[in-house]
Amino acid sequence: MQGTLKWVLGILLLGIVLGLVRFAESAENYNVSANAWPNLIKEAEGLGLPTQFLKEIDPNFVTVVFEDLRTYAAEYHPEDHRMILNMRLSFNSAGGVLKSLDGMTHHDVSLLYHELLHAYMDYLFNGPGPEALSANANRVLTFANEQLRCHYRFVRINPVRQRRDATEMRFLSKEDAWEVINETWAVFIGWQLWTKLEQHREVEGIRAWTDPLMEDWATRLTAANTSGELLGYYEPDDPAERAIARKRFIAPSNGLTPEGVKLLLEVVLEEPKDIIDEGGFIIKETQDTTQEKLPCD
Repeated sequence: MQGTLKWVLGILLLGIVLGLVRFAESAENYNVSANAWPNLIKEAEGLGLPTQFLKEIDPNFVTVVFEDLRTYAAEYHPEDHRMILNMRLSFNSAGGVLKSLDGMTHHDVSLLYHELLHAYMDYLFNGPGPEALSANANRVLTFANEQLRCHYRFVRINPVRQRRDATEMRFLSKEDAWEVINETWAVFIGWQLWTKLEQHREVEGIRAWTDPLMEDWATRLTAANTSGELLGYYEPDDPAERAIARKRFIAPSNGLTPEGVKLLLEVVLEEPKDIIDEGGFIIKETQDTTQEKLPCD
């Protein structure tokens, strides 16, 4: 009888221990953003990557978790400020802590920054409020609200992405417009980081701009905006439309604006003035002007 009782108590004790371990692992995963944020910023600065916009965000605002994602490489959910990253972005693919930036591929660094831009935008709109934000953050917030009023609200879409001249007009819900501006800007942030890392493939970290690098970058940006590589998208909140297409891509006429690109290059990407001006000029010269501008009111 005593032996049976000890066996039962042992099983119960083991269950309690395993439960505590799972709770600790869950708690560590839940707080990974707060714990890793200073280290992420330090690593990014060491590689020459932008960090000022990361310092704007309260590390406790965002929850970072790792999952074996099937559909997308990463997801961001503003409703609960949760960033979901593929397991491959974690150390040893174990889902505990973020892999070091210098151990990531250029694609994964750009993917991470894509999601970090989502976190930044979420914080600007749903964080402590404009009074707690820096002057630059308020500039981004103000401009984003202006763009949401019209440019990313009453839009043309490409029902079939491969047919860029075939468009349909949509008046987007607030939720869909929010997603469009987030994805459009995040696509550009990811593209810019990937491009710079590829340009500096032979060296450790990102170095200062040179004339050849600037010329190469300008050529790449021209090609990217002309080809539609930088176009944003949204997942329709209408279930019937979502059953037809998981994503709706914005037509070129509602793509990046010169003013938006200049602001992102300055505030988020911390680029020098000549790059900021050149980026705005390229987007202006390559933006679609074949379709009549849609009215805002």
